[in-house]
Amino acid sequence: MARTSPHIGNTPLEMMNLILEFVKNFEVDRLLYAINGKHLDEDDIESITDDIEEYNNKLCRQKTHLYKFGKTFNKRFTTENNKLVDSSLKVSRKIRSGTAGVKKVLKFFCKPLRKRLPDGRENPQAHERSMINTPNYVADLFGLESYPQCVMKLFTIMLEFYGNLDDCIAECKRLLQQEKETRHNLKQLLTLLDQAIEKSQREQAHIILSMNSNPEMMKAIKNDEQLSSDECNPVLKAFKRCKSKEEFAQRYFHNCMPSDISKISLYSSYSNSDDDPEMMKAIMVFGNDRDKIVRINYAIDHFDSLLPAQCKRNKIPAMLLYFFMVWCSPAIGVKSFLDYFNKRYDAANGRWGTLGYSAINGAHSKCTLDRENDIDVQRAEFLKKIEDLVSIFNKEK
Repeated sequence: MARTSPHIGNTPLEMMNLILEFVKNFEVDRLLYAINGKHLDEDDIESITDDIEEYNNKLCRQKTHLYKFGKTFNKRFTTENNKLVDSSLKVSRKIRSGTAGVKKVLKFFCKPLRKRLPDGRENPQAHERSMINTPNYVADLFGLESYPQCVMKLFTIMLEFYGNLDDCIAECKRLLQQEKETRHNLKQLLTLLDQAIEKSQREQAHIILSMNSNPEMMKAIKNDEQLSSDECNPVLKAFKRCKSKEEFAQRYFHNCMPSDISKISLYSSYSNSDDDPEMMKAIMVFGNDRDKIVRINYAIDHFDSLLPAQCKRNKIPAMLLYFFMVWCSPAIGVKSFLDYFNKRYDAANGRWGTLGYSAINGAHSKCTLDRENDIDVQRAEFLKKIEDLVSIFNKEK
């Protein structure tokens, strides 16, 4: 079948592998053979060198962006503006100038084309007819030293250009292999999905808090087409209908956008709360683990049992509350944790005065910097008390 695509390779991976073949096969004798075959003079060579230098400069900038992109690509569940495009295409686009430059380089050394071959076939692609890429060439008798300096400059910049391409393609293929391995690591996938949902919930905290206090707003959001319509939300539809969270995570890792996760986080906030405003607020603060929230609530309701018989200044000891906050691992920060804790502790008729941000921040600093006191022992003893309290709750269930 005749080729119809003007591009090098039919898929991004084919393209990258084909370019690697060009890089591997490039050598000075091929370049000299092509220069002689095209009858290039010094002006032609200098013009080609300037063009390749420009391609290389663009590629160097893309290489910097690619490496920066590669540090986070597989640490995020979503991708920006992908429109469900294949990851290999998304990653390969990061070096678009380089791959476009390769085709232009090959064309510099192509023989003139006939409009149509005698048997009616399409003309071969540039990489198939470029003299610089031919397997059948004759080595130059006198070598590079016999040519003008401009030829050495051209050879040098081509080596640099191909070297940068080799680096970029190696990084692209590493990212795709890492993505493949991540897709088969269910534990890691679920962690990335949960992190994406919790991040979205933090960003939409004002909406969730409004839903928490305004039943009419909750009703409006639940009935909004952007959340209720399956046609508008194929990713949210899949999240609702997948047999398990693991199945969804595997199917939609890097196949959904942050906006999809935003809809999932809103949906999770009100569906997991069973229309209980307090549970919705707890989900916002601690994440979507209902069992964890129930244990935290029980511990707060019985928090006085974890404290000394007497507390200085009649307030909860800042260090102990800091230990408890770390045990709770809130999803959206210290101030939100304190707001939740203080309101629930007061509602449970807690005996001691509650604390503000500065007190917890001071405890954090002391815990981080002061290693002379027996903080580790104190922490271990307090965490043991929490676990013992929660075990009582588990027996009562």
